[in-house]
Amino acid sequence: MAYADLRDFLARLEAEGELVRITAPVSAHLEITEITDRVSKGPAAQNKALLFENVAGSTMPVLINAFGSARRMALAFGVDDLEEVRHKLGKLIDPRLPQGMGAMMKRGSEMLAALRSIGLGPSRVRRAPCQEVVITENPSLDLLPILTCWPGDGGPYITLPQVITCDPVTGARNVGMYRLQKFDGRTLGMHWQRHKGGADHEREARAHQQERIPCAIALGGDPAQMWCSSAPLPPGIDEYLLASWLRGKPVPFVKCITQDIEAPANAEIVIEGYVDLSERRSEGPFGDHTGFYTPPDFFPVFHVTAITYKRGAVYPTTVVGKPPMEDYWMGKATERLFLPLLQLFQGEIADYAMPAEGVFHNLIIASLAPRYPGHAQKVMYGIWSIGLMMLSKAVIIVDAEVNVHDPAAVTDAVLAHVDWRRDITLVDGPVDQLDHSAIQDSYGGKIGVDATHKPDRAPALPPAPLPAEALTALLGDRWHSPRAGLLLAGVDKAQRPVRETFEAIWAVAPEVSIVALDSFVDVRRLPEVAWRALGNVDWRRDILVRGGPVDHFAGDGPRGQIGVDATSKGAEPRGWPQEIAMSEEIVRLVDEKWASYRIES
Repeated sequence: MAYADLRDFLARLEAEGELVRITAPVSAHLEITEITDRVSKGPAAQNKALLFENVAGSTMPVLINAFGSARRMALAFGVDDLEEVRHKLGKLIDPRLPQGMGAMMKRGSEMLAALRSIGLGPSRVRRAPCQEVVITENPSLDLLPILTCWPGDGGPYITLPQVITCDPVTGARNVGMYRLQKFDGRTLGMHWQRHKGGADHEREARAHQQERIPCAIALGGDPAQMWCSSAPLPPGIDEYLLASWLRGKPVPFVKCITQDIEAPANAEIVIEGYVDLSERRSEGPFGDHTGFYTPPDFFPVFHVTAITYKRGAVYPTTVVGKPPMEDYWMGKATERLFLPLLQLFQGEIADYAMPAEGVFHNLIIASLAPRYPGHAQKVMYGIWSIGLMMLSKAVIIVDAEVNVHDPAAVTDAVLAHVDWRRDITLVDGPVDQLDHSAIQDSYGGKIGVDATHKPDRAPALPPAPLPAEALTALLGDRWHSPRAGLLLAGVDKAQRPVRETFEAIWAVAPEVSIVALDSFVDVRRLPEVAWRALGNVDWRRDILVRGGPVDHFAGDGPRGQIGVDATSKGAEPRGWPQEIAMSEEIVRLVDEKWASYRIES
């Protein structure tokens, strides 16, 4: 289904009861973030898209949380359920030859429909809605209601853009969702990380001694276009081709006014400009999807040459922070849509999941039916070799019958089947540039866990009951055992180093695996524990295996256990970022104004 534009999608959301219009006056400085964060993390019945129609200092309404649920993400693709899109793509790319004339005709019609949707080339128009208003003389970003999301942010940020660049040599288009810090009315910080397509274009331009990269920043349009800027497609593949297939109709383009580049004609707003390759400026801090502030770093600068927009334009944005938030559901769409592509290269994978607590790059869980020794390891290495999955810090492989979307089922499989001496694979490799726990910038330790059933191994005996009195003597009330064989421990590193704590616990409870957390963490809040454990760990530096060393060929013997140090690590070697939290002043303000927003039905 092709939406004409963002407002067409808004009408659909409103008709489905998925949109709340907020007429009370609000500020783009922190207040909208606090409201949205509460809605994202609140009861499902109140998790709606929010349209703020009275934003201080701007005539433009602000749309946020439009993709913030499975239902709204499906509506964005014009389907009832995200699995429909996955099955549709799976049928299209199925390498098996269809059997029989009827099946062949059906496959042919599906391929023809796909070709029609993306067209033989871009759909170009001469007059575009996104250019109803054109500002080329002193264009200023001040007219946009750009959010300051968190108290520690370096400034206001554009957070839901489609950043469009072209390869300086081939002309191939790349569309990326890179945050953009507003430095002033005419410049933005262009935060394209080193692993992303925009950074590839920057390197290519430098190699060919070019001084500038023409660029367009589109805001809004068909929701499939907006989402596709976040899709991890291979280099050289135009994200708008995927958008065209999803919407069943080519994306319309118009030539920009001041730059030799095209932008979606149905966008709400287009910011035209260029990236000056001779200029880099400190960008950040930014409260990121990891739940921590990304520290300042130097990135290229985007210079505005024009701003064009529709009359009555809607400004789309999003907020990221501690999960779950809107970006999780955008990632869930990626997960579902890309399963057939993953299976194209790794056909034995039955399903996979990227849990919210893993913030995309910290954990992938995959299921399969093992057929030979090392099969799980083969799949781990395969996942680490595919596109941006190379950044995954932890990969867990479970049997095909385990529901990878059920954290309890996966935890049970790990506890039942993993001998931490024999069933983990430790490697070093690239990690996300935002990963604060890595030993080096963008490089660190990773883990693969084979949690499949091993038919040639004697089943593990049930662990002995934990000695509650002895553990309380060691840890006070800062411990919790949500599953037999697993202990969550809040530790005070000023009293005892973490590894000494592991040894002290194993002295009284030798059959338990341990996750150590900072003493201020509530170890009974399992989603937060999982988020911290996955985010605060470098899997080379921060584990201790009891019964080690790790050896896949170790013979039978006592089952190895693991201690995971998920505490904060301090200043060395790379510094430790501050956690995101809203200011008390804004929390009180939103408390006082909550009824006026009329969010709760």
